[in-house]
Amino acid sequence: MNTALISEIIKDPILFCSRLTIVDKRGRPTKLKLRSEQIQIIQALIAGDDTLILKPRQIGSTTAVAAYFFWKWYTAASPETYVSLSHKLASAKHILAIQQRFFEGLPKVLKRALRVSNTTTLTLADTGATLMAASAEGKGGLRSFTATGLHISEFAFTPHADELKATAISALNGGQLCIESTANFFGDPLHKEIELWEAELVEWNFLFFPWTDHIEYSTDPTDDFECDPDMGLSPGQQFWAARMIGKLGESSFRREYPLSVDDAYAQTSGAWIESDSLKDIQVVKLEAEGGQLSNVDHNDRYAIGVDAGAGTGGDYSALVVVSASTGQPVDIRRSNRMSPTEWAEVVADASAKWKDAKVLVESNGTWGGVIITELKHSGVPLWKDTEGRDWMTNAQSKPMMLECVKDTISRGALSILDSWTIGELRSFKVDDRGNPFCPRGGVHHGDTVIALALALQCLKKVDVPDRPYLPAWIINKRRQEALARGAQKQFRRY
Repeated sequence: MNTALISEIIKDPILFCSRLTIVDKRGRPTKLKLRSEQIQIIQALIAGDDTLILKPRQIGSTTAVAAYFFWKWYTAASPETYVSLSHKLASAKHILAIQQRFFEGLPKVLKRALRVSNTTTLTLADTGATLMAASAEGKGGLRSFTATGLHISEFAFTPHADELKATAISALNGGQLCIESTANFFGDPLHKEIELWEAELVEWNFLFFPWTDHIEYSTDPTDDFECDPDMGLSPGQQFWAARMIGKLGESSFRREYPLSVDDAYAQTSGAWIESDSLKDIQVVKLEAEGGQLSNVDHNDRYAIGVDAGAGTGGDYSALVVVSASTGQPVDIRRSNRMSPTEWAEVVADASAKWKDAKVLVESNGTWGGVIITELKHSGVPLWKDTEGRDWMTNAQSKPMMLECVKDTISRGALSILDSWTIGELRSFKVDDRGNPFCPRGGVHHGDTVIALALALQCLKKVDVPDRPYLPAWIINKRRQEALARGAQKQFRRY
């Protein structure tokens, strides 16, 4: 191999990585023959963006990322550091072992001296560039060094993922981050990142590979296997999927070999609402702050449920307006930056807009009382129980009002919601006592679901008007006509 060709290969990460040595499933050394998915991953990393990957099993995603960062390490002209990070040190060491095998398999002409070579560190003697395996379990974490590139594998299974990611970003100081993982459960750390990306709250180059793109996931069917022509899969893919479902079960198969992001997170043990219960709801894409789903109907009446937050960037304040005639949400609003007083103004405006809608705000908690007081001063009609008291959310009323939401959905009585609220519904789980709750630490805090539950309770005290709505100008005109007719009676002859 001449010098010019070697130089060309070293400059091109695809050519370079495709000549690295790996160990196949039988334990034999072989060259890394890049699959189309692996090439897409490397090309995405070449672009330099932070990359987030949701992968099916065994497409070689981890190997592709490890090969790219190995190339970056090998071609670095200065003491750059590339880190493989996992929640278990053994997993990070496994990735570094793959990279050590890359190095050992290089032709003699490309071999270079190592200053450090052990199970956690590879450092080149000439440039000082380092490959490192690190663990989220380590007490020092990543605070003791700066990384040029960082690879977090199986992020969905990482405990304390938010802290790990924050530490990683701090260590990178503007360097490149790649997170890749299979799905674990709805609302897992990877899923939260995907939802943040979908909400345009973070920047990622997001890659997803459905299992059908992987040519190895196909097996010639037996003669007695019945194919479904409407499934959109080849007979070989259907037979392979059927065999895998037989081994793993449908839920595990969909999680580990998904066709879509929704498929990966379609089922989870302990889910409060099964995803099938939500499939017939029309999902409307709104901004995170919410929006209007319908126009005001002057022949209708409305109820508003309000959940209160502090407005400091944590829990959201949320309101949901529900129609008395249809039972459907017509307006959804949320904010985690407005103070309770500011949010009370939003609620008052919503009540006025939706025909002086009755408002239910839970009175317990730090901020509910503040909002109720402000609404009273504004003359907003408020929900009261039969004894004139405000709503109290407690161990008895919370499961009851949430069960009302679940029952409304199960009966098919709820036909439209925004995607954010759907995400909140799917985030809810059931604890050991059977009570629904929304886990902390995710994108969704369950605030809109609580507001919806309160709105449905408020709706029980709102009546649909029997008389049709007439604009004020028509009413005034009719009054004038009636007065005119009355005034003319004195001039009648009989």
